[in-house]
Amino acid sequence: MSAGSILLTSEGTYPHYGGGVSVWCDQLVRYLPEVPFHVLSVTHAPRLEAMFELPPNVHSLKQFALWGTEEPGDQPEIYAQVYQRKLRVTAESLKHHFLPAFRAIVQGALLGDRCSPERLAQALLTLRRYCADHDYKQAMSSPQAWSVFLDVCSRAECSRQPAGFDSFTLEEATKCLRWLLRYVSIVTAQYPQTDIVHASIAGLAAVPGVLSKLEHGSKFLITEHGIYLRELYVALGKMNETANCLRFLLNWNRAIVRMNYFYADAVTSLGEFNKKWQLRFGAPPEKILIVPNGVDSSRFYPDPQQLPQRLTVVTLARIYGLKGIDTLLQAAAIVRKQVPDVCFRILGEVADADYFERCQAIIRQNKLEQVVEFGITKTPQDAYRKAHVFCLPSISEGLPYSILEAMFSGCPVVASDVGVVSDTLAGTGLLVRPNDPEGLASQLLLLLDGPDAPERRARLARLGLQRAQAHYRAESTTRLFNEIYKELIVCQPAYQPA
Repeated sequence: MSAGSILLTSEGTYPHYGGGVSVWCDQLVRYLPEVPFHVLSVTHAPRLEAMFELPPNVHSLKQFALWGTEEPGDQPEIYAQVYQRKLRVTAESLKHHFLPAFRAIVQGALLGDRCSPERLAQALLTLRRYCADHDYKQAMSSPQAWSVFLDVCSRAECSRQPAGFDSFTLEEATKCLRWLLRYVSIVTAQYPQTDIVHASIAGLAAVPGVLSKLEHGSKFLITEHGIYLRELYVALGKMNETANCLRFLLNWNRAIVRMNYFYADAVTSLGEFNKKWQLRFGAPPEKILIVPNGVDSSRFYPDPQQLPQRLTVVTLARIYGLKGIDTLLQAAAIVRKQVPDVCFRILGEVADADYFERCQAIIRQNKLEQVVEFGITKTPQDAYRKAHVFCLPSISEGLPYSILEAMFSGCPVVASDVGVVSDTLAGTGLLVRPNDPEGLASQLLLLLDGPDAPERRARLARLGLQRAQAHYRAESTTRLFNEIYKELIVCQPAYQPA
């Protein structure tokens, strides 16, 4: 039986960015060549080049830019059509067909996880239908929309409900509405009708799964790697915004994630740790399936002949706060005192320029210029084989591909005890608390310093390879998704098209 056609949605990942989720998406489409895929990639800037070559079974790719465009949302290419759509946005059409749905969306953004998933979904669907022949920005930027937004915010303040908002300043209200203008534009995204929508995140890029289910009766599957809301908490804690603005962003995303979980036919999780967080954020327990990541064992395998003489620690990760590179650099300063000739190679694109500069400051302060190397690699398999230890000091993770790749490559692992890392290693690697430079240095030194270090490395490498080969082969894990697709197709739809 065919698995049907799939719309694979992503946000900040495949195929326009690197990282573990992108690797997973690429594996999924390549290991299922008989399945026709379409890809909707939500990006943070327009006109990006794809970093991955799309296989023949990916029939279409749609890039939807949330930011960086003059007008938010999908726009017709012919100006005359744009002009006609703007003319249709009248006071009458706004009053009867736009404002009631917009009010419900703003209320959802303030209520967060207390928002009704069904009410929010119906409001987004109403806006999608309105924007089929009306201009999105014209409606969202209208004085009537501004009045509704202020009215809903004022009612939230007066009600003193647990939402916790204080009185919005004019600047806060303006900023929050501008954010909403961009986020809600996802309702205008154009994508083909498919049997299944498979979202690679529980956030905004999963909204087309809800809309397709309501419009066409499509089945809806969510696969989470890192837990979206959990990582959002960390990110918001580092933003320089007022309490009202931060609470608005948090509650908006809570409402969206809760709605996505509610409408999903199935939610896959990488392990029990992630499952607990999904349950906490509203995923129904009966919908959650455990499906781990997998690695191409024909590409990642040990080759001891490539090991350099200089003791080398390698980290493969994008350079931004969640990856804990600053913690690694502080640990490197400690390790260098006992192993002066050690080398730390950090390979990955810079995703946060300000954070990267802070990392550079740590290097200068500790005189690590001859110890630490930054770079990018297109052959990660060689990077693992040329390292004595792999280190991933992340603050948050799901099931990192880099750890699996290191295990397959015979490179012993030292990693933060986050996500399902502990379950994945199962005693075949060394764990440390996140944000603990001293603890990280101590674990690294066990594998780098002293007469017993080579034997420890060899033992962990052997055990890690055995576990990876037994549980984390890509051909096995992608086969599970093919079975899930087939089961979803067979099941009777819970929702008839609206």
